[in-house]
Amino acid sequence: MTSQLIKCIGLLSLLMASPVVSADKQNVIVIMADDLGYADVGCYGCKDIPTPNIDQLAAEGVRFTSAYVTGNMCGPSRAGFLTGRHQSTFGYYQNVSQPFDPAQGLPRIKTIASLLQQQGYVTGGVGKWHMGTADTQHPNAMGFDDWFGFLGGGLMYFPLDHPSYNGRFNPLKKPANHRDLQHTMPVIHNKKPVKWDQYLTRELTDAGVAFVERNQEQPFFLFMSYNAPHLDLEAPAETIAKFPEGAMTKVPGVKSSARSIYGAMVYEMDQGIGNLLAKVAELGLDEETVVWFLSDHGGMKRTSDNRPLRGSKGNSYEGGLRVPMIVKWPGVTPAGAVLDSPVTSLDIGATLIANAGGDREAEGLQGEDLRGYLSGQDTEAPHQVLYWHTGSYSAPAGAMREGDFKLLHGKEKLELYNLNDDVGETTNLAAAQPEKVQAMLTRWREWAKGAKPELWKKSRGSFQYADYEWLKGSQHYRAKTE
Repeated sequence: MTSQLIKCIGLLSLLMASPVVSADKQNVIVIMADDLGYADVGCYGCKDIPTPNIDQLAAEGVRFTSAYVTGNMCGPSRAGFLTGRHQSTFGYYQNVSQPFDPAQGLPRIKTIASLLQQQGYVTGGVGKWHMGTADTQHPNAMGFDDWFGFLGGGLMYFPLDHPSYNGRFNPLKKPANHRDLQHTMPVIHNKKPVKWDQYLTRELTDAGVAFVERNQEQPFFLFMSYNAPHLDLEAPAETIAKFPEGAMTKVPGVKSSARSIYGAMVYEMDQGIGNLLAKVAELGLDEETVVWFLSDHGGMKRTSDNRPLRGSKGNSYEGGLRVPMIVKWPGVTPAGAVLDSPVTSLDIGATLIANAGGDREAEGLQGEDLRGYLSGQDTEAPHQVLYWHTGSYSAPAGAMREGDFKLLHGKEKLELYNLNDDVGETTNLAAAQPEKVQAMLTRWREWAKGAKPELWKKSRGSFQYADYEWLKGSQHYRAKTE
């Protein structure tokens, strides 16, 4: 064998062992809002909260009218999105309630970030994690090269010593309830605590901008995971002043005072999105950057407008599962198009991995590659049927959409709706169409055989402290005792 041939074989082996980045790999930004109502974005009909930057994204890309997430609560929905799999297939049915319990959160599993790493992307995340705090669950261990944010399910929007809190969190009363535990953990950059002093949404935006600036010379994936407009209701006073209570839309069950602050929070997030996308354009990256926007589930009953949909966060009516979703993909999406066929958040990961050169089916991703549908080359609906597992392994419950029909089932009640005729789910057709109900229920039960037992039970004792290095300096840190 000649030395030249040996060199060629060695080079080929190196190329096969390392991720190969093609020149046409697009950057990807996925922006996820938290608890955003279906009708709380201008391009979805909102009148009282201006969202010019999200609306511009829709004007330059495509907007979905029947986009769904995989769960009606933060944790399960985000677990589905991040892994590209129905979360019931690995036993994730509920929110993390004890953030320092190592049993709660994601198991060892590939994420779309780790799959994009394999394709040569640098991966970053900003904001809310909510997938556990153990070392094996830290974003850096789950596919993110760079992470700036917090590992709980939310965070107070100002530093804990802010005068408006009147010392409520210094010190935090122990034992603390799960919300106070979640919402008072430190902001971290990878595994180091970060001092911050501005409104949280602005802080997260600055971190997203910095990530793009640092990584502009290589293909990047950025998961921009805002916690706005999730509770607590907090915003800068000058922003709240832009939303006087008397000018807010009257939403049944929503106090005008809550709607005012909520409007300010959505507006601040939209401004942040505008700043992030302006930086992308300034760096000359807008024609090679794909941008997705969605909410993690429906809006809360006490703050949001999900109309004309029924329900809200926490239930399986359309208002809990159907979300605003937009994608701008230069060279793929026709500007201003509206797509009505059902899609799901699982499709985002499947599409991105397929486009990056990965094998979505071999990796076990359960969404569809939407590129043909997005471009208009494919007119067939990406999905004939969608499934949700919204109960638990021991108490199965769920929903299913097949064409225009949607079935919901729980412990006793069965509901059937024709969404084409009745998007507000006002007329239960179950009694009138029992054969349809049974056929769909049988199909759902067959699909649900793929569910796995719960990763954790709701109560596993009290976990008020942990010894992670990134907790040092916070009141949640406690060193291990021998």
